Amino acid sequence: MAVDPFFARAAQSPRSTRSGACDLPIHYRDASQFGVLFRVDLDRAREVVGDGAGVEPWPIFGKAIAAIYAWDYRDTSVGSYAELGLGVQCRRKGTSPSLVRLATDMGAQDDQGIWVVTLPVTTQSAFEAGVDLWNYPKYVTPITTRFERDSASVTLANELELSVGALGGPRLAGQPVVTYTRKDGVLLRTRIDVDHRVRWGRGADAKLEIKGDGATARAARALGLDRASVAAAFRADAFRAVLPAGIAIR
Repeated sequence: MAVDPFFARAAQSPRSTRSGACDLPIHYRDASQFGVLFRVDLDRAREVVGDGAGVEPWPIFGKAIAAIYAWDYRDTSVGSYAELGLGVQCRRKGTSPSLVRLATDMGAQDDQGIWVVTLPVTTQSAFEAGVDLWNYPKYVTPITTRFERDSASVTLANELELSVGALGGPRLAGQPVVTYTRKDGVLLRTRIDVDHRVRWGRGADAKLEIKGDGATARAARALGLDRASVAAAFRADAFRAVLPAGIAIR
């Protein structure tokens, strides 16, 4: 079998979780993803991120940027599962990263990343690895995704539904994704490299319905996402990524 150069860049090694070893980096070999970015009130975003995070919402043209992301992971080194993420674009307190540099290389600046607010998944193994290794705010719940030719949607249990239609913007190379979490009292920065192309668009027809209760629904309401304007939307139908261990930022 031919070696895939993207996944061969870093050798996997086992890390301990409560249910056994998990090889890092995790390989995401085949998946679909879409996301919707919202412009939200800065004070609302500050309340959701909290004072003790070590990061703060990054003001971009007077607003914070929050986003909901959905994945259908068909082939990964930890099995197949679905995931939904709610995050806020942040910077480390006391820093001034470049917005221009963010637009050209999302992984280039150590002082910016996505503060992960919630990250529900559909399998226990994905939950345990995410919590034990990164302290991602995961919980196990039903998630249903649909990726049609001209639309994509996700339903998170009885909490919320998000949909978006066809995206008519440019198709660009995927950018590295940087996440922030706190683990054992230390800020953890994780850079996730990707190997796919992303279709962007205005997302003017994106629709979010917050239906019930739950950690993600409560955070979405606190951010005012059901009333926020959409900044952009994107979609990747051949998602590939590597998720390594995070790096402690002191």
